[in-house]
Amino acid sequence: MKLKKYIAMITVLCFVFSNSAFATNGTRMIGFSARDSGMGGATTASVGDTSCMLRNPANLVRVKNQVNLEYLNILPYATMHTEGALSNAGLRQVSRVDYIPAANGGVSYYIPDMFPCPISIGIGAFTLAGLGVAFTEPRVNTAALLGAQLVQKYDRMFVANTIRTTPTVSLALTDKLSLGLTGNIDVASEKTDLTAGSQFGYRETSGSGKWSHAYGGGFTTGILYQATDMVALGAGYESQSFMSYYDDYKDTGVHYITQPQVVNMGISIKPVKQWEVTFDTRWIDWLSVKAAARGPVQGGFGWKDQWVLATGTEYTFNDKFKVRAGYNYAKSQINEDVVFANALLGLIMEHHLTTGFSYKILENLSFDFAWEHHFRNTMADNGKGDQYSQLGEGTKISTSADIIGVGLTYYY
Repeated sequence: MKLKKYIAMITVLCFVFSNSAFATNGTRMIGFSARDSGMGGATTASVGDTSCMLRNPANLVRVKNQVNLEYLNILPYATMHTEGALSNAGLRQVSRVDYIPAANGGVSYYIPDMFPCPISIGIGAFTLAGLGVAFTEPRVNTAALLGAQLVQKYDRMFVANTIRTTPTVSLALTDKLSLGLTGNIDVASEKTDLTAGSQFGYRETSGSGKWSHAYGGGFTTGILYQATDMVALGAGYESQSFMSYYDDYKDTGVHYITQPQVVNMGISIKPVKQWEVTFDTRWIDWLSVKAAARGPVQGGFGWKDQWVLATGTEYTFNDKFKVRAGYNYAKSQINEDVVFANALLGLIMEHHLTTGFSYKILENLSFDFAWEHHFRNTMADNGKGDQYSQLGEGTKISTSADIIGVGLTYYY
């Protein structure tokens, strides 16, 4: 009964708060718990908490019995400066989305003796991905295409998120080797007033800024090998998600957006017992997502794949207090010849610095804190792409963000 209560509480919390998110590696969040965020997302080979169900579910059997809850304040700052014949040339504006709440949570249960080898089962609900940008004035100048008699008040915003529920099983084959499998159940939500209906798109989408939802999922599998007391190796594979359509946006190129396949690889090193250093690399296959890979003229965004490099550290001072730091880098998935087409996304941040701590306020309860700073990045369309690029040449987007997370970890 206690486990069912935890599951219900976590699921409700995440769906209530995760209306949208401002992600960092493309549309994807860097961290899925206060610990994961504080270490820059470099936890593939690090045994920590239930957020491993997303990155490497093999870790869960080492996590034992935990409940993790996290509330996030996402503070994005995005600007757009449009230039070119197609755009509202000379217009400079700041996104009206400057505060986004989100949440993560998970529970794990360790079963040591019922099966031939120890196993853990778990489930969580996590803010996996998203974005949120809304400007006052439109990006496209309709008058330049159809005449000044039309007054356009759309093509101004794009807000989306994906919440993932993660039923997971993990087993320890030996003292050194464990495996894990997660079923990914995704609920994706989107609202936008993008243009649709012609070569360049000057009619508002029939969705007209209403929320639309899509459902689907896939799986994540992982392996963890504790080579020595000092060194652990981990790897995880996340399949591409298989999603239903956003019915309200079938007249745009964003009516079917999946989550990409992802490969995670990591190493954890403990030079001394109380100090852990981690290194991760991951490949995010955006070219497998049709809406991301297609060029703007075909209704897509023209993205490329990303390689993410991350490192983190955690130092345990005593039984009560731990501190963390991390760094995460991924070159933007947006090329300079598709900046105008991506001006309503703003997902171009590349350098990310993180920190955090945990403090045990009771014997079995800790308070967790994390802060992510996503350094400003600015990109301008070079006009060397398709018609959108040529007519929006010079358009600039500039983005930065901070994420502050607070959470609780209960050990039972």
